[in-house]
Amino acid sequence: MDKRYIIQFLKERKRGVYTLIVNTYVDVISTMGVTMAQRVIKDDLEKEAGTTVELNYFSLAKAISKFEKRIGNRSTTVVTRKWDFKDAHEMNDKGLAPGKFKLKQAD
Repeated sequence: MDKRYIIQFLKERKRGVYTLIVNTYVDVISTMGVTMAQRVIKDDLEKEAGTTVELNYFSLAKAISKFEKRIGNRSTTVVTRKWDFKDAHEMNDKGLAPGKFKLKQAD
């Protein structure tokens, strides 16, 4: 998609323009956070247009999150740790009964 159309759609406040921006700048968005990507995209569009371009942070962030959900960029695996709790009678190294202890004697 040509960037001049993106700029025109932004000025007209067309629906779906932020999705179009995300699809155009997918390499920038995948390598950095939303704020940094917004600044890079804004600078690139301003260089192309020669005028100021306003990008809404929340609309861009929403479009990015929808894009990441669609491609499955986020990790969905959950690592579960197996807890190994044992009672006093199940432990291999038998110690003293609960509440009892030995004091080391000084020589």
